[in-house]
Amino acid sequence: MEEMPRKSAAELEAECLRLLEMDPHTRGIKRVEIIRMYPKGTGPNWAYGALDPMPTRAGVAIAQTLIASVYGRWALAD
Repeated sequence: MEEMPRKSAAELEAECLRLLEMDPHTRGIKRVEIIRMYPKGTGPNWAYGALDPMPTRAGVAIAQTLIASVYGRWALAD
C-alpha cells in the first residue's frame, strides 16, 4: 500500500477550513483542532478534536463529512 502524502497540522487545518468555508452551515468555523493519533498499520494518523466556534447539530454533521475528505487524502507530518 502506498504511503499517504503528508502535511503539517497547520496545513491540514487550513485545508479543512477552506472546505468548511464553502458551506453555509460551517462557514463560521475559525479553528479545527488537529490531534495526532498513533494507529497500528498505515491508517491515517490524525483526527480533529474540536471546532471553534461549535456549529449547529446540522453543521457538525456537515463538518464531519467535509473533514473526512481531508482525512482520507493526507497524513500528519512528523
